[in-house]
Amino acid sequence: MLYVRLLWTMVEIHRILSQMVGTYSIIMAAWGLVNFLRRRPPDGNYNGAVAIAVILFVLEGIVGVVLVIMGLQPARWLHLLYGVTILITIPGIYAFTRGRNSSRESMFYGLGFLFIWGLTERAADTALVPQ
Repeated sequence: MLYVRLLWTMVEIHRILSQMVGTYSIIMAAWGLVNFLRRRPPDGNYNGAVAIAVILFVLEGIVGVVLVIMGLQPARWLHLLYGVTILITIPGIYAFTRGRNSSRESMFYGLGFLFIWGLTERAADTALVPQ
């Protein structure tokens, strides 16, 4: 009984974190794209928010791995591919831009977070058993 309760709690944490990732990503996308339209580079506040986003993505991934270790599998393995892609998108943008800070980077991060938002929506669809 305790194992079932723990498993259910972990699933709920994963679901809540997923919603947080989606919401945070769409906010970060809007912020980055507004910066780009204003021709502003990512400032310290934006870069700090990007770091928080990466931490949130890593936490979501850790909980997902714990669920797999506990024996719970997503309905489709594509769910794991979405999770890995979410994890590498922002570091990939950072590597691609070589850490520069111009309005162009605001666009890249804005579009990257928009992409992550879409992946989050798809990941939620592939996590559940189709009915």
